[in-house]
Amino acid sequence: MWSDPVGEGAKRTRTVTPSSLGILKEMTVTTRRDRRERERTRQQRRRNGGGSPAPRRRIGQGWIVLGVVVAFIALVVLARALGVFNAPAAAIDVNAQQFDTTGQTVGVKVEDLGREHIQVGQPATYNSVPPTSGQHWIQSGVAPAPWGIKDTNLPNEVTTHNLEHGGIVIAYNGLTPAEVDQLKTLVRNLMSAGFPKVIVEPYPKLTDAKVALTAWTWLSKLQTVDQTQIVRFFRAHYDGVDAPERGTP
Repeated sequence: MWSDPVGEGAKRTRTVTPSSLGILKEMTVTTRRDRRERERTRQQRRRNGGGSPAPRRRIGQGWIVLGVVVAFIALVVLARALGVFNAPAAAIDVNAQQFDTTGQTVGVKVEDLGREHIQVGQPATYNSVPPTSGQHWIQSGVAPAPWGIKDTNLPNEVTTHNLEHGGIVIAYNGLTPAEVDQLKTLVRNLMSAGFPKVIVEPYPKLTDAKVALTAWTWLSKLQTVDQTQIVRFFRAHYDGVDAPERGTP
């Protein structure tokens, strides 16, 4: 607030009232606050690389979520394919009456071709498909093969040695994936029920049946995964009297 001069040589003076002082203080505070706010905004933009970072973060997070969902779905599909969610198969009572073979002939008797050991890699000739006896390789860890379910075909000269030890070899060809799973489940149950000496393998040369059961000099061919016939064959020929080295692990 300005006041007029009084007397000669007097100068005009400005008087600051309490109200005007308050306004000045408020303007000063507001100006400082604005500067601080602008500075914070600039610093935030520098940290985020400038521009508008928030949308990019949201897009990146969206892709991450999508990837997690796709991976989860893939794991579920794989688990189902492997039978993880399937209920455990019921145990088989191999001593049930339906599997009794007393006084019965199970399978076809095939001529015995002997049990000569030959060098690994040397081919042999057999009288049935798959073979039930004859020449075979001998090499620790190779022939006989470790017992169990195989996903690839083994040489005849290997599995024939398994037959010599009293085991059962099951060959299959032309089965659906569901039938292969059914066969493998049945064999796992048989191995748990006291029949551990078994080989299961795909066998492309099997053309007149879908499943072939072999023991030393015995053969049975099936058009389906017939649980009853498979268990009966095990009952009749597993570690059978015809096997030259029956009782060998």
